[in-house]
Amino acid sequence: MSVFYAGFGVVLAGFLFGMMTYQMAPRLQYRLRMASLAAFSLLGGVIVALITGSLGFAALPGSFLGIAGVTALMAAAVGGATMVFMRLVGRAGMSLASVVLLTFGNSTSGGTMPTAYLPDWLHPLSEILPVGVGVRALQGLSHFNNDGLVIGVVVLTAWTLAAAATLYWRDSHAPRRRAVAG
Repeated sequence: MSVFYAGFGVVLAGFLFGMMTYQMAPRLQYRLRMASLAAFSLLGGVIVALITGSLGFAALPGSFLGIAGVTALMAAAVGGATMVFMRLVGRAGMSLASVVLLTFGNSTSGGTMPTAYLPDWLHPLSEILPVGVGVRALQGLSHFNNDGLVIGVVVLTAWTLAAAATLYWRDSHAPRRRAVAG
């Protein structure tokens, strides 16, 4: 269960970060938005590894760098995806991100019960949503000789890069706002 709770904490924080960055700074430049996502993700990964790893409560018996890396990728993937939902759909993106990443993501992650018990229509989500692959990567890193780690890193990296590319595309094709002389 420690893997699920560590993963859920990172996913919730990533969701809130992605949502708040567009609510509090909607006109933030792309490079600053990506820098803030990178800083948030790296800091979150290190903090989770310190608390849950061998330097903290030893709830996740894996390498510090491995835990920090996977949780940082989870935070970046979820934070970036939430930013994309907010940027493309506006405030409705918050609800969409909540349903896709939090509700479907956590319920299909395999953190509380094996994915084999999921209904057939939900099973594919566990293999593509950041929460599921991240939880499995943490489980593999902590308990199962790195099983699922490579797939998790690849999928989480893909989510992060796709979010960054989508945000770049959207920001570069958005109509330019003129400064109002006052």
